Amino acid sequence: MHTVILDVFEGQLHLAPISSRPRRVLDVGTGPGIWALPPYTRPNCSFMAMDITHDWDFTGGGNFDFIHIRQLGDIQDKTKLIQSTFDNLKPGGWVEFTEWIAILQSPNHSLDGTAFRRWNDLLEQGMHNFGTTLYYPNKFKPLLQEIGFEHIIETRNGAPTNACYPGKKLQRIGHLMTQNWLLILEPLTMPVFTQALGWSPDEVKSFLVDVRKEISNTQYHSFMTLITICAQKSSNSSSTSSKSTSASASESSLPTTK
Repeated sequence: MHTVILDVFEGQLHLAPISSRPRRVLDVGTGPGIWALPPYTRPNCSFMAMDITHDWDFTGGGNFDFIHIRQLGDIQDKTKLIQSTFDNLKPGGWVEFTEWIAILQSPNHSLDGTAFRRWNDLLEQGMHNFGTTLYYPNKFKPLLQEIGFEHIIETRNGAPTNACYPGKKLQRIGHLMTQNWLLILEPLTMPVFTQALGWSPDEVKSFLVDVRKEISNTQYHSFMTLITICAQKSSNSSSTSSKSTSASASESSLPTTK
């Protein structure tokens, strides 16, 4: 997904308007992402294992210029997580969250009545039964405001789920999204459908046969929203301000190609 997000971000590793020479940067939840591997890893980069849902313990108290958080999923205590970023930023430092809202949007309604649409609706129903939602990224902005961040910038970009849209960039993103969905579809679906919806494993596998076919079928036009929220820790406790930009409200507002 790093390649997809890099494409959506027009080659930028982040959207936060940080200085060109930040001294201390923290990437939370790095995992095996290729952005953390050569050639990106530098001699002054170090790794540490830590449960981010607990109190953060950094030598010197953190004092980061930039904290980058991407695709952590629905952390249960978001308030504590955001408070931890606030406490470990320097005054004037930035935090950036990037998450997927895994709700299919189909402006031309080509997904109506399909197995792919039914799968997405059932997935959200199952997540609701688990006490969560696929819309969880929408909770970050109000929490950032509540904790005291300012200059909050929310950006939404559409990413097609297959190569259904014209243009080299969208075709490239669509192909990568299809590969990713086919890879994660069963491991994502199985626990939700069996534990939250009461399906048997065989029922899930049988249902996903049609879903896989439709994911890669370009007659079905759909996209998901990638949401990024950047926020700055106040230098002087001034009042907060925020703005939003959107590129996912309709088919025409998907990332443009040249």
